[in-house]
Amino acid sequence: MLSLSFVENGSEIKLDSVTSNRPPPHKRKLARPLVLVACALTGGVLVDALVDLPLTGWLVAFGLLLAGWLLLWISQRDAMGSLTLLLAVASLGGLWHHIYWNLDRSTDLSLSLNSQKQPIALQGKVTDYPRFLPAQTDRSPYEFKLPNQWKVPFRVTKVRSGTTWVPASGETEIYVSGDELSVGPGESIIVFAQAMQPEAALNPGEFDFANWSRGQGHRILLRCNFPECLQPTGQPLSKSLGSPILAWRQFIDSKLTAAVPPKLDGLAETIFLGRRERLADATDEAFRQTGTVHLLALSGLHLGILAFLAYQLLRWIPAPVWFPGLALLLLTCAYVLLVDTRPPIVRASILVSTFCVATILFRRHTFWNSLALAWIAVIGWNPTEIFQAGTQLSFVAVATLAWLANLQHRSRPIDPLKKLIAETRPWPVKLLKATGRTIGMALLASLAVWLVTLPLVLIHFHTASPWAIILSPILGVLMSFALFGLVFLVGTSIAVPVIAPFFSQLLTLPLVGLEQIVTLTQQHAKLTFWTAGPSQGWVIGFYLLLTGLGFLIACRRFPRRWGVALVAVWLAVGFGQGIVHSQKSQARQEVICTFVSVGHGTCALVELPGGQNLLYDCGRLGSPRRATQSLSAVLWNKGISHLEAIIISHDDADHFNGLPGILERFSVGTVYCSELMLKTPGHLAETLLTEIQQRQIPVRPLSAGQRLKTMPDVQLLVLHPTRKGVLGRDNANSLVLLIEYQGRRILLPGDLESPGTEAVVLEQPINCDVVMAPHHGSRGSNPEQFYAWCQPQWIVVSSGSPAIQSLPAEQGTRHWLNTASLGQIEIRLRPSGLSPVVQSLHPSPPKRQD
Repeated sequence: MLSLSFVENGSEIKLDSVTSNRPPPHKRKLARPLVLVACALTGGVLVDALVDLPLTGWLVAFGLLLAGWLLLWISQRDAMGSLTLLLAVASLGGLWHHIYWNLDRSTDLSLSLNSQKQPIALQGKVTDYPRFLPAQTDRSPYEFKLPNQWKVPFRVTKVRSGTTWVPASGETEIYVSGDELSVGPGESIIVFAQAMQPEAALNPGEFDFANWSRGQGHRILLRCNFPECLQPTGQPLSKSLGSPILAWRQFIDSKLTAAVPPKLDGLAETIFLGRRERLADATDEAFRQTGTVHLLALSGLHLGILAFLAYQLLRWIPAPVWFPGLALLLLTCAYVLLVDTRPPIVRASILVSTFCVATILFRRHTFWNSLALAWIAVIGWNPTEIFQAGTQLSFVAVATLAWLANLQHRSRPIDPLKKLIAETRPWPVKLLKATGRTIGMALLASLAVWLVTLPLVLIHFHTASPWAIILSPILGVLMSFALFGLVFLVGTSIAVPVIAPFFSQLLTLPLVGLEQIVTLTQQHAKLTFWTAGPSQGWVIGFYLLLTGLGFLIACRRFPRRWGVALVAVWLAVGFGQGIVHSQKSQARQEVICTFVSVGHGTCALVELPGGQNLLYDCGRLGSPRRATQSLSAVLWNKGISHLEAIIISHDDADHFNGLPGILERFSVGTVYCSELMLKTPGHLAETLLTEIQQRQIPVRPLSAGQRLKTMPDVQLLVLHPTRKGVLGRDNANSLVLLIEYQGRRILLPGDLESPGTEAVVLEQPINCDVVMAPHHGSRGSNPEQFYAWCQPQWIVVSSGSPAIQSLPAEQGTRHWLNTASLGQIEIRLRPSGLSPVVQSLHPSPPKRQD
């Protein structure tokens, strides 16, 4: 009923009982339900990853919540029912993560392996074509020369136990050294290899390869030194539904490799097929240091470029309106089957596919629902992927671009007069203004993505480069031309192979431009900074704040100035955390000696009172990158960015080959070494000293009797060698450093061996609390005499083999610690002069009582 009144000629006229035919207002419907579902699933996965609830707990929770939702739905309590249903979805996410992470087959081969290599005989099937891994020709002088290798995808079916074969299971990849290998998918083979589980992180902050491999479902590592270690069983090839897809991948790969010049085949395979095996390390490092490594990871950018080009071409075909969408959908599915299905490409393919479906059905495409659907698909495929840096960066970047586009569309009013004036301008002016707007928008988008993803980049990679802001739009254009050229080359190689070589040089010019721009920037205009990055809690709070503000600004007209103010406050909190940590370091009253686990090598970090930091050696036998990465992880975990001094014990690569990377990532005050090493350095040592001098870092000699200046109550005394040294190898002239604080002592002897050992023990005995085992615990260095001279309570072995143990004569009064089994070992000398506190990353040894 409606009552109306109005005034006419001074008298009031009233109309009653007027019935309105307007229908009652509809209830507001949720426009993006998949966003809430994705958030609920993610919450469940996070809870199980942090708490690891039992399987029965998740099953009971899911059942009760589902039953509760059903009762609420029957009673028409929509609000509570929706909340209960979301909680049920969250419990389903936790249940799925628990199943994926914890449940294994009883025959899984990884259950009988550990992190140490052991010979094994296996039987199984090759699941894909082997991939060739060429030996790197541009390796650094500190790298060992490695042979060519093959990576063979393999499914285990049996393992030999004695003389019998028993059932086994497991998916893995066999790394085979050799130039030629003749096995193919579906072939049954017997493998004689060295098997082990992937190694867990041995230092805090280090990449956990064991957890990553577990998440990928590959918990076995197999290595063979010869192709003959793979023997066919003679059984017929087994075919599967995926065999045609594997053959199609191999065919396209062979055509691409044949069409592209040899020096560019690695880059071409990387950006078109997502295969980085042939990419040169120098090229990969250049992209990393310029902040453009995302161009190498096959992601939504590549698929988006190809989809855009394909859709623009399909629109010119005289066909029904729905044909371009259907054709693009089929092409997208074909490309996803061609490349490796990683989360970024899955995300992009779902976004493109939902757009195609909406075009075919003449429906509106909802971006945020599509992005949430892609996230749900990633969780369904592998719930552990949401913890990977690539997945996080991919989704955050595309969400930032979508939010920026939506904000720009909402906030840009169209002035009809300005539009009319713009249409009357000459075409050169129009072109110039359109180009300027495009460049400005590209730079703005690049800046926004760089700023929003910066916390994630820093916490995962600890490095960033502002060059990415400028280079990303430029390289994006080159990437578009490169992808178009590669598609054309592959197409002509299949359809008209005769003419393909004539276009090869021209169409691969964008690839040359990509590589040259990045390499020249990295070599001649370095602008890369390394940092420990923010704390994990701060990063989580940052993205929660951005998500809330993005929603409020885009959908609720929240004032932007208040959003900027809130972000500024949170940034100030992050800087405040760094200042507080720096003040705590300066106020430190302990001496902390950290033995970093680097395998067969040495790396000891000494943190002194007052915030000073000293490094004794950094190297390992094998790849120096491992030593650099391990020490870098420890330093960043401790919030250290500057080393007051580095001491190189002697001229052995496994004690200093990790230092070039450390010099690049951290500032260093002074480098010390023995006078003998300065006078007669070996080839690698001379290369290192030259690099140190080029960085304008002073190099000073040390000899027996010298002391390093530090806090008054801390003594850093060199015991060996003298200026002339002793006759023998470099090991005999290792620089022996004694650290003393409040009557407690730590002794670092390097690779000390005879006759250097005899020269040291001739001096007055020094009772030490902690001693690093000379020469990584080797018995050839005759350490018994050395231990009898210094009487240590703790002996730390910096080794790559946990099999190194103490002799029976050394047991009882001494504790034997090995970095290979315990990981990082930390010794704390307290200001009270009490017995040292010993801690390790993995199960700690028993502590001594005062």
